[in-house]
Amino acid sequence: MDQSSDNPNVEERTPKPPVDLEAVGAELMQEARDKSGRSAVTLTPSDGGPLKQTLIALCAGEELTEHPSPGPAAIQVISGTGSLTHGGASTRLTPGTWAPIPLDKHGLAAEDDLLAILTVVQS
Repeated sequence: MDQSSDNPNVEERTPKPPVDLEAVGAELMQEARDKSGRSAVTLTPSDGGPLKQTLIALCAGEELTEHPSPGPAAIQVISGTGSLTHGGASTRLTPGTWAPIPLDKHGLAAEDDLLAILTVVQS
């Protein structure tokens, strides 16, 4: 999922603004279903400074296991339901939900097909 600036596919996969989140999200979800159960695309180009936004598609039943945060971050759910886990706690995520992501280890699990925007301020 991580598409850092040293990945040659970042610029190729970064959609040109304005971005139709519904259309790009549908493509990502289909890609996730066809492959590993997850797919993502960077919305901000690598020269966008410290702000990085990533559109994430996670199929029902899939999860991103606990991992450290690359910096201050938040998630906004566009469609589907899931949970953000951290330190034994769980925050339910539903369409329209915005939640900060803890700076420590955290994970993400999809109950239904989940489409969300991850926003990170990289340090």
